[in-house]
Amino acid sequence: MKLIQTSEFALRPVAMPHSEDMPKSELMLNGLPTGKIIDGAVLEAAIRWHDCLLAFVTDAITHEETLRVYLFNDCLNIIDSAQLGWMYATGVFSLLELQPPNTVRFLFFGDTDWTLELFGDEVFAIPFFTDPRGVSRPLRFHRRFQISGSPRPEPRQSGSSQLKKTKATTATGGTMRGLSGQAIQILCR
Repeated sequence: MKLIQTSEFALRPVAMPHSEDMPKSELMLNGLPTGKIIDGAVLEAAIRWHDCLLAFVTDAITHEETLRVYLFNDCLNIIDSAQLGWMYATGVFSLLELQPPNTVRFLFFGDTDWTLELFGDEVFAIPFFTDPRGVSRPLRFHRRFQISGSPRPEPRQSGSSQLKKTKATTATGGTMRGLSGQAIQILCR
C-alpha cells in the first residue's frame, strides 16, 4: 500500500456542455490520457494496493462538497465505488493515513474520522443497510471495500430564519410569536 504521485496518476477536467452538470474528468496514467471518464474534478489522493488503484476525488463544489471513492482494477475499470456527502454539507479531505496492510483513515465531513477497509475479494453486502449515514453506493450486493464512521450532522447556522417559534406572555399580558425564549427575556426586562 503506497501513495501514488500525480506524475503517475492524475485527472484532467473534461469540458461539459452545461454548467449545471456534475464535473467529470478523464483519468491520466503517466501523463497520457486513458479515455476513461469519471465523475469528479479534483484528485485528493491515489493509493496503489496490490494490483488495484484507490482514488479519492472531490467535485470542487463550494458549500456542498462530495467525496467520491473509486477502486480501479489494473485496466482502470471501476470495481467498486462510493460517495460521501449530503445536501449542504461542507467537507475538506484531510489527514490521510495509510494503515497497512489494507486500511486507510481520513477526515472529510461530519467531524468524523472515516475508515476505509479494502478486501482482497468481493464481500457480500446488503445495499442501503451496511453503510453509515452520508455514504451512498451504486446498487450492488458485493463490494471490495467498506467505509465506516459516525458523522455528526452539520451545525445549524444561527440567524433570524433559525429562531424558534415560541409563545410567551409579556408583563402586560400580550403575546409575542416568532422569537426565541432568550430574545423574549431580553425584550421583557
